[in-house]
Amino acid sequence: MEKRTIRVTGNYGEVVPCDRVVFVISCVSTKPSAEEANESVDKRQKYITQCCINEGGKDLKENSLLSKNGEMYTFIKETRVVMNSAEKCETLRNRFVEKLDNSIKIHDFLFGFKEKTQAETSKRAFTNACRVAHDKAVHLCNTIDMKLGECVQIEELNSNWVKDSNMANDFTEREYRCTVTAEYQLIS
Repeated sequence: MEKRTIRVTGNYGEVVPCDRVVFVISCVSTKPSAEEANESVDKRQKYITQCCINEGGKDLKENSLLSKNGEMYTFIKETRVVMNSAEKCETLRNRFVEKLDNSIKIHDFLFGFKEKTQAETSKRAFTNACRVAHDKAVHLCNTIDMKLGECVQIEELNSNWVKDSNMANDFTEREYRCTVTAEYQLIS
C-alpha cells in the first residue's frame, strides 16, 4: 500500500536593519603647484580619517588623483570607510559639512550586511518558513481528520533579499524572504 502524503508551502519574511554602511568622502583642491594642492587636501584628509576612526570606521581605503589643467593642479583624494550604522554616518556627514563646507563632496551611503548577518538571517528565515509549513500541515490534517507523520522532504524554493519591500521602513532596512515546500506522511 502506497503511503499517503501531504505537501505544503511555507513563506516567511523578516525586516533586518542594515549593519554595514559604506561612506565615501572626496576632498578636492586646485592650486598653482601640485605640492600646494596635495598639502591642502592632506590636511583635510587627516581630519576626515581621524574622525572616521574615532566613530568606529573600519576598512579605510584611500584613492588619489592629480591632474593639470593649464597652469593649475587639481588634487582629489577619496576616502572610503565602512561603518556599522547610518546614524554614525549622519553624524560624520554633518560634522564634515559644518567644518569643511564646500571643500569636500560626500557621496550617497551604500547600505548592506555583514556576512555573519546574512548567514544568520538566511538560517532563521529557512527555519521559520519550515515552521509555517509544518503549522499549515497540522491544520490541514486536523481539517481532514488525519494525523501528521514524519517529514519526508523539505525543499527551499526561494530565498533572497527583497529590493522594494512594503515591510522595510527606509533604505536602512531590507526584507529577507524564504519559501519552502515540505512533504509529510499522513497517518489515518
